[in-house]
Amino acid sequence: MNFYRLSAVFYSEFSHYAEILNKANRPYYVAVMTLDGLTYAVPLRSNINHKYCFIADDPNGQNSGLDYSKAVVITDIAKYIDPAEVTIRRHEYDVFKQNEPIIKKQFSSYVESYKKEFRRRQKNPLLPESPLCRYTTLKYFHKELGLCE
Repeated sequence: MNFYRLSAVFYSEFSHYAEILNKANRPYYVAVMTLDGLTYAVPLRSNINHKYCFIADDPNGQNSGLDYSKAVVITDIAKYIDPAEVTIRRHEYDVFKQNEPIIKKQFSSYVESYKKEFRRRQKNPLLPESPLCRYTTLKYFHKELGLCE
């Protein structure tokens, strides 16, 4: 698992999507991983307060880790990923590396849960929108996820 930043081009093209994380003064670091032929950038965050994540560090209750709900699909690595690797805290890096298979399994489960929930709501649009669908960035990548008809 390697860590990068999303490029300025990515933010200029996707900044209009409300759920995509963007800090003007400091871009998020992301873990880049491939799953089922798609490349994802999963941001590192602190103060994560939901279950769709992998917590690597909890100093002082900060809940720092990978936030699956804010993952984005990367359709062009050269265009959307800044090629310079970034350095994260050694402790967090070690935790991520030691748990990489678990992280991939959890993230895969998250993506599949999102797809299942999306299809369920397509069949019955009157169902209330769950937090899984409401706050995720995956809703901007239905074409890539095979959810468009």
